[in-house]
Amino acid sequence: MRSPTFPATCTTLLLISAMSLAIATPSYAATPDSWAKLDAATQAACIKASGLTNATAGPPIRFSDKLLMDARVIEGVWPQPHMKGARASMLCLYNRKTKQFEVQELATPPKPAPALKDVWWQAEDIGGKGIIDRSDITLMIGSDGKIGGKSGCNGYSASYQITDDKLKITSPLIGTRMACAPALMNQEQNFQKLIETAVSFTISPEGALILQSADGATIKFVRK
Repeated sequence: MRSPTFPATCTTLLLISAMSLAIATPSYAATPDSWAKLDAATQAACIKASGLTNATAGPPIRFSDKLLMDARVIEGVWPQPHMKGARASMLCLYNRKTKQFEVQELATPPKPAPALKDVWWQAEDIGGKGIIDRSDITLMIGSDGKIGGKSGCNGYSASYQITDDKLKITSPLIGTRMACAPALMNQEQNFQKLIETAVSFTISPEGALILQSADGATIKFVRK
């Protein structure tokens, strides 16, 4: 006689139900009610131990039934004025038997650096003088070794090389030759000169791209 089989979905639901029961009532808690009291106690202790303001506690993590250890993540705000409201995450380990606990700050993975290449950058400042309202000055640093964009009146392109934070334009700028208002033409000439003489770049903590020329003048771009 063949044993009955269950659909995969039913098997999954049975496993989830079993896991939920195991988490809801650990082996060292006699009843669900006693577990709730223990859970509330560790939550309060961990929040207090974290020292964070506006702290909240995550769900309990089964750390060790044998050692009567629980763990949970506490999130909140650093209370120190110099931290300027920065948020923090703490891991709290709580021993049910000894009532001792330990709190350690969780390492936060660094944010990925903003993409430099193959995205459009919009000029926001040229040489510390801002830009003329509604003038369209853009830059794309292509992964094909070419830069290009609009310089306020005409389009432009050139070849480049990047080594670490060093930027070198390796060919003369080429582009269209439309005539515009004198102020726009003057701004365009300044922009193209700084592009041609660029020697380095940085990306600010706010995500702005700063190109610096050999004489120290800069162009600031923001992502479009």
